[in-house]
Amino acid sequence: MPRVTDAYLAARRNQVLDAVRACVDRDGLQGATMEGIIGLSGLSTGTVYKYIRSKEEGVEAAMAGALDGLTAELFPLLTADPLPAPAVVVGQLTDTVEKFARHEKYSLLRVAMHGWSAALSSPALLDRTAPPYRSFRDLLRDAAVTWQAGGELRPDADPDDVAASLLSLLMGFAAQQAILGDTSAAQQSRGFAALLAGGSAAGAV
Repeated sequence: MPRVTDAYLAARRNQVLDAVRACVDRDGLQGATMEGIIGLSGLSTGTVYKYIRSKEEGVEAAMAGALDGLTAELFPLLTADPLPAPAVVVGQLTDTVEKFARHEKYSLLRVAMHGWSAALSSPALLDRTAPPYRSFRDLLRDAAVTWQAGGELRPDADPDDVAASLLSLLMGFAAQQAILGDTSAAQQSRGFAALLAGGSAAGAV
């Protein structure tokens, strides 16, 4: 009997978590069920239960997994050396969010909206998803310090304030795109450049 590889198990787990996301996108958190997840997965009931024991466990794993994956994509953009100008980085970040969220079976941005709502009433989900957001905000703060040292930000700017605003911009972009669907990464970059004190949109992508 052939050995089941780690890669095979990881692929099956991802298949199950993708089914959770698709089910949440289609039916909402309240309407999502294990039956719906199993049907969308294309796997047997026993196989799905091997990876998640309940809808709640599946939602937590699906949300956290997507967030971890996105964070891994965004990390190199904020640790580049040299670090591009703020407006360029905002364009890169929003463009990466936009591309990462694309999936043929669901909208990851709409799934994220459901996840944010659920985290407010689920301590387990909040405990799992809040730390990556805090870590990412720390990266934004480090970027702000770098920009400040290079003269890209005012000397009296508080890097913590800049980081908080940038995180709000990115989360707001995700919400606006999920709800309205009529904004873009390039638009966010241009708008951010225009808002910079004494800046221009010349550095936007």
